[in-house]
Amino acid sequence: MQKIIYSLVLGSLLFLLPACNKWTDVTPKGKNILNRVSDLDFLLNYNYVITDLGKFDDVNTLTDIYPYATNVPSVLNAASKNLTYALVTYDSSVDRVTLTASDIKYEDIYAIIDNVANIVLGNVDNASGDRVMANQLKAEAYILRAYFHYMLVNFYAKAYDPATAAKDGGIPYVTDNDITTPNKKSTVAEVYANLLSDINAALQLKSLPDKPVNNMRVGKAFAYAVKARVLLSMRNYADALSAADSSLAINNILADHRLWLKPPNGTGLVPGSTMAASDNLFFMSYALQAPLLQAPTNEIISDVYEPGDIIRDSVKVYPIANPISGVTNSKIWYTPTLAFACNTGGLTTADMYLVQAECLARTQKIAEAAASLDFLRVRRIFPYQPLMATTEADVMASLMRTARIEHLFTYKNFVDIKRWNAEGKYKQTLIRTINGTTWQLTPESPLWIFPFPQSATSYNTNLTQNY
Repeated sequence: MQKIIYSLVLGSLLFLLPACNKWTDVTPKGKNILNRVSDLDFLLNYNYVITDLGKFDDVNTLTDIYPYATNVPSVLNAASKNLTYALVTYDSSVDRVTLTASDIKYEDIYAIIDNVANIVLGNVDNASGDRVMANQLKAEAYILRAYFHYMLVNFYAKAYDPATAAKDGGIPYVTDNDITTPNKKSTVAEVYANLLSDINAALQLKSLPDKPVNNMRVGKAFAYAVKARVLLSMRNYADALSAADSSLAINNILADHRLWLKPPNGTGLVPGSTMAASDNLFFMSYALQAPLLQAPTNEIISDVYEPGDIIRDSVKVYPIANPISGVTNSKIWYTPTLAFACNTGGLTTADMYLVQAECLARTQKIAEAAASLDFLRVRRIFPYQPLMATTEADVMASLMRTARIEHLFTYKNFVDIKRWNAEGKYKQTLIRTINGTTWQLTPESPLWIFPFPQSATSYNTNLTQNY
């Protein structure tokens, strides 16, 4: 993707800020308005709830849902095979490179890296104003740059494998806004080294607040959460556990679905889950009413949801047959009175409990792992049966099922299943049956790596495909 020209940032800033015509009253025309700490603070007030950002339809179609608002039989029976066909049927023979002229997640994420994180990092040291605030903004930008590159490397490259990461093709790790030279493609190992470098640089500044001004700004709990996810992907379970514990020490509030049960087991009220909910460490989604009208696969509904799941069985978010998909027995999320702001692209405290439980299991602290996982499960299932686990495999079997529902509609199921497959110990072959025909997505399928779009490869010849 062509880097964003620096001057375009001013247009982005005008779009993001209210009443921005006031800038012309205090700054001479043609001058850079990003030379003050207060300017950069405004730039970080990015709206992560906008059209398409956080809407990972292709990622979710591969793993968990039927394509949104699509008649699936018409896709299967079409004269030509498109990208949706490949994702629905797990057909890796489809030429995805030729069909991927553009990719909204690739373009949007790099745009944020360029227009927000790197602009702040490139200007903050020389900006006039409060140096305490300057250090906070710098730390926020480091974490944003790391988090969004973490998403990108997991979409477009192999999962981190300690044995091959130094050779596996990764993604460009963009640290400046120089448009004169195309970015080189780093290896997976180089990308992860840069992730940790940015995260550690942010934490060393010791400037992030425990509670940010809102859930679309970076706080300390989110910074440690990003570090935990990165280290988990690197299979560094001891340090990932430490990072998850550090995040939970700052914010351990967990949404409790038991409140939605009718008395005497709950309040009978459905408070919903808003963008500002305390369990959101960082919120990013394509809508405040997601996942309205989304349709999980029949396998998710019948086989992955645990019996007694409060969302499915008590709140009854799938009350009607899906009138759109054309898939027999398909259900659709339809709750017009329930404000359920699904955090599709951010991180939550639930994510940290799952990291904590997995790392405890991987380091053979089985009872502690089961207790951590049960702390989450008891708030999701009624009637509840405690996890009876005596081995790492016992915990992981329950954790993988729990995470699959907790991460439904987000990008994280794709990332987690992909890393478990790469490790080999907990491989999963996903099976999908549609109107009598069954397809399988194997751990070795190239579909676990998305192609770089032509909108990027036509500009940057360094972007050879990673599969």
